[in-house]
Amino acid sequence: MNRETMTVALGDRSYDIFFGQEIYSLFQEWICRFYPGGTVHVVTDRNVASIYGDDIRRWLAGIPHDVLALLPGEEHKNFDTVREIYGFLARGEAGRDSLVVAFGGGVVGDLAGFAAATYLRGISCIQVPTTLLSQVDSSVGGKTGFNLPEGKNLIGAFHQPRAVFIDDAFLRTLDDRNLRAGMAEVVKCALAGDAELWGRLLAVGGKWKSLSGEEWRWVVRRAVGFKASVVERDERETSLRRILNLGHTIGHAMEKSGGYGRLLHGEAVAMGLAWEAILGMKLGVTGGELVDDLVSLLIDMGFPLDDPGVPLTSIAAAIGMDKKRMVMDVDLPLVAAPGRCELRRVPIAEIRRELPGIRAEIRERSIAREINIPAGDAIREESPDSNLVRVGDEVYEIRLVEEKVALAVLVEAAPEVVEERATAAEPEPEPAPLEIPAALAEPEPEPAPLEIPAAPAVRTVTLADLYWSQGEHSTARRIVGEILRDDPANLRAQAWLAARTGDDLVEAELLEFLETMAKEYGYDLS
Repeated sequence: MNRETMTVALGDRSYDIFFGQEIYSLFQEWICRFYPGGTVHVVTDRNVASIYGDDIRRWLAGIPHDVLALLPGEEHKNFDTVREIYGFLARGEAGRDSLVVAFGGGVVGDLAGFAAATYLRGISCIQVPTTLLSQVDSSVGGKTGFNLPEGKNLIGAFHQPRAVFIDDAFLRTLDDRNLRAGMAEVVKCALAGDAELWGRLLAVGGKWKSLSGEEWRWVVRRAVGFKASVVERDERETSLRRILNLGHTIGHAMEKSGGYGRLLHGEAVAMGLAWEAILGMKLGVTGGELVDDLVSLLIDMGFPLDDPGVPLTSIAAAIGMDKKRMVMDVDLPLVAAPGRCELRRVPIAEIRRELPGIRAEIRERSIAREINIPAGDAIREESPDSNLVRVGDEVYEIRLVEEKVALAVLVEAAPEVVEERATAAEPEPEPAPLEIPAALAEPEPEPAPLEIPAAPAVRTVTLADLYWSQGEHSTARRIVGEILRDDPANLRAQAWLAARTGDDLVEAELLEFLETMAKEYGYDLS
């Protein structure tokens, strides 16, 4: 068995990180050596226990221990669960010489670590991370805590583990979504402080799942090594360690606004990385080419870069409750170059003002990638070719009808046509006029101005968003309903409708009834 050890040098709080495969024998040996007379209290969750429960009991055979399996998921990262751990420790008669083993992902590690930090004013804890995200991030550094309804990780403590055991064999049981979520933290580490890791990620791109075993271990060790080096220089996050919050200011806001559990933490961080990179570009810190590379990499890896069901007002409010807040400012790490971050104290009001433009650019860049337009050609807010109009919390682009109507219809109704055309088209020195398919426009015997289709022919989810933001919910629902009637497989329309199904459906039905009554009896309902 190949093993590698890395030490986090923190004086009397120093500890080792063990890397390897099938390291259960090392885990058992370590406990017997350092806690020969104490009890062991394993905290895990039900998903992990269903896979590794028998292994845990076998590894701890002959050692007094008990196991608590928590409900899984970020939505249970709260004080009720912490209280459950306290009760578990009390019933198990845990003492100052006892050991808490956090066996699971980041949620388990944060909760068990916090309980260990505060039970009997602090008992020892070790981390056995079973997800990629917890291996490269949360298991190292001693940050523990839980969420409040008002914000993520607002309650916490610094409590360094006594050891960390990172076994890449655990990753074999992860599904693609959870594995991908861990890659967001790897990308963060590369951007924040490891240019060589960034170069490797760019080279691999969307084929990251095909990395060999040794390549996986190299990636994990590089990410962990970078974080450990930062923690050694700033254990309590007074200055340098704040660069590890890259992507987390907006990412945490996304996570809270969508309701804990809607997004995995890594998915929210990926969104935060992209949004904050564009903010950095607007503030003159991050170069446009780096933003292009980052957005392309995240999309190729399979990350969505926006959650259209989350309103900007909710994101803005959540940023105001961020734990990195300093009065009315936020200490925001911004990428100046691959592997180099700058900390900027940015007013919360300024971040909030930029959110509509950032979301508009994220959508523009995502669409450009979907139809294979080079990232540099994506229309940006400051471009002279673009005319963005702000409506409430949203930004909409106004384009010439002659050039854009048919493209809007194509993208909404038949995206595969646009993609096929974009892929098959040969590069031209000058852009050719958009050819309108016969199915969408009547042939004209003589050149004539393009006839604008009737309003119902241009039904888009963006148009529905516009009506929704203006309070015309029934009209917005009607537009999306017509889109789905003609194209039941339209994923954007399905997601839009699913995000607004619930209490508002009663309001929509009531409005429809009132509109019918108004038309019949001539009432003015304005």
